[in-house]
Amino acid sequence: MNKNNLAHSALLISMMWLLHPGAQAQEAAMPPVEIRQPLVMPTTAAARPSYLARIQRRYDQGNQPIGELQNGLFCSRKSDIYWTAKGSEALLPTGVMLARFRSELQKHGYPLPGPKEAPLFQEKPDDATPSQAEQALQVGVIVAQVLTNLCLKGNASWTGEAYLRLEWQVFAPDQRKVIFKTVSEGLFQSRQASLEGAAPPIVAEAFSVGVRNLLADPAFALALQTPYDRAAAAANASILPPSQPSQPAAPGTGTGGAANKPAPGPAVSIDNLPAAQPGGEMSKVIGQLRQGVVTVLTEGRSGTGFYIGQSGWLLSNQHVVGTARSVRVRLPGGRELPAEVLRVDAARDVALLKTEPPGVRPLPLRLDEPGLGEDVYALGSPLGDTFNTTLTRGILSGVRLLNGQEFLQSDVAILPGSSGGPLLDRSGQVVGITVAGLGARGMAGMNFFIPLASAVERLNLQLQQRPPKR
Repeated sequence: MNKNNLAHSALLISMMWLLHPGAQAQEAAMPPVEIRQPLVMPTTAAARPSYLARIQRRYDQGNQPIGELQNGLFCSRKSDIYWTAKGSEALLPTGVMLARFRSELQKHGYPLPGPKEAPLFQEKPDDATPSQAEQALQVGVIVAQVLTNLCLKGNASWTGEAYLRLEWQVFAPDQRKVIFKTVSEGLFQSRQASLEGAAPPIVAEAFSVGVRNLLADPAFALALQTPYDRAAAAANASILPPSQPSQPAAPGTGTGGAANKPAPGPAVSIDNLPAAQPGGEMSKVIGQLRQGVVTVLTEGRSGTGFYIGQSGWLLSNQHVVGTARSVRVRLPGGRELPAEVLRVDAARDVALLKTEPPGVRPLPLRLDEPGLGEDVYALGSPLGDTFNTTLTRGILSGVRLLNGQEFLQSDVAILPGSSGGPLLDRSGQVVGITVAGLGARGMAGMNFFIPLASAVERLNLQLQQRPPKR
């Protein structure tokens, strides 16, 4: 390192670290942080390129020190470290954050925008397709909290530890709105091995950990997926009363006009049948269950739905019915019925439909969540009606909170077109509704389902439990 670099580093350090007269510096206590394994984006995933476009730093800690600076071979000389507007660029340079964010995305298979090309002529027809750069998702981060203890052992040799709290947002330029928000933490500690750098690299290492923890969040992976990213941004939507104008829908909130549906009115009574064989085996009831699962057909797409109660009520996803007020449903035998879309909740991505009574056995509903490791089964119409009532099996992997919404996670296989289908326990009772899947794109176990109790509550359904037949 040359003398100019050392002088520059010393100047920045003098802006960051001030010694309180008559005060004894104290090390900052590092909060515990779970170091999570980033999800690797499969090459087959249809994810949008993204890049770190905005960086902000908050200085909520005011005049309070964020840690301690030590110096010398035995780290004995002490002073306080402050997180200030002048010194923060030296502790965590903007260029370093940009480079490390891009590097982590690249290492884990996330697509990046290509370099901008300078054309000879700036021609752009009115119907021109947006470039990859124009379609790329813009990621913003707020460095909300910093704690660090550092020791400068030589001219450019550092040990120490650092903690960061990072607030993330993903902005879709084509939608002109933020489609995803979350918080991640980063913690890096190196008390023995020294890291080289004119400025301390410890805080930058903690930033890299925070980025990797972001990439470990399945909701972030869902937010980047195309065309399906509804679970990631589900919490951003709400039901609007009829007098309010509809708003453009963010990815994750369903299709715009559906928000015009009136909020649920009086409770809808559903005569809920008991399980055909409580505690029984799926193989003994699957024939009956398939009769109550339908393919929902709308303009240009299809999904799945299932009958509840014996009066012709159906549950599905809001994103399956879109803006339609009526759709067609096809029963497994090929019979088609018109269905009216009576209630939707775009935030929870659920819809209530009604047909004439179909004369099939409705699916029994279970409001309590299955236990971790419990066998679950998905019924759906993947890839259109050709493979209707396809049954797949897995286990409940966990209950996840994604953007403020609770989801059941399972490794049960689902494919496009299964959305709106039932997730069943081994007795054939519905415990969830299929909403999003990454398992088909190489992310094992990353399939998500709306808990049935949540759908029942949001659609204001009142289950009337029918006694079992004697």
